[in-house]
Amino acid sequence: MEKERDSAVSWIDRLKNHKTTFLILYTLLLAGAFALLLFYRPMVVSGSSMYPTFQDNDRILVDRFDGNLDQLNRGDVIVFFSPEVESRLMVKRLIGLPGDTICILEGHVYLNGALLKESYTNRGESSHETIPSFRVPMDAIFVLGDNRLVSADSREWGAIDKSRIYGRIIHRFEP
Repeated sequence: MEKERDSAVSWIDRLKNHKTTFLILYTLLLAGAFALLLFYRPMVVSGSSMYPTFQDNDRILVDRFDGNLDQLNRGDVIVFFSPEVESRLMVKRLIGLPGDTICILEGHVYLNGALLKESYTNRGESSHETIPSFRVPMDAIFVLGDNRLVSADSREWGAIDKSRIYGRIIHRFEP
């Protein structure tokens, strides 16, 4: 029994000797967590407009947008403030960048005159919608949901101003 007590006391003495090291490690851990939350935001997807890519209640990590459209690419999935409800965040796929021409014929999307190959869409049911040629204004983007039959997106609202972009999804947490 005395040996166990001496061992515990010895362990506590060692911890006291390394108090500064633990304090530094703890401070670095807290600073790292703060920095992570400053640049990245965990979020939860709500709704089925991005099915099959994302499902309702999927957990995602969003890289905050700094206003530079050069950081975004066609095909990125982004989060932005709804044009209809100011405080509501939405998740959609970026289809067109400033200056791009978008046209939808019988549900098929054409980007700058070429048919867009979209392996990510919900092909179980497809839209037969036609939208005339549309040029994306400067400082704006064109977005579509992957589940076109239920998605409210740029087909309805037009282009989204870059000031409405919240960020780009960089990770989906597996359930």
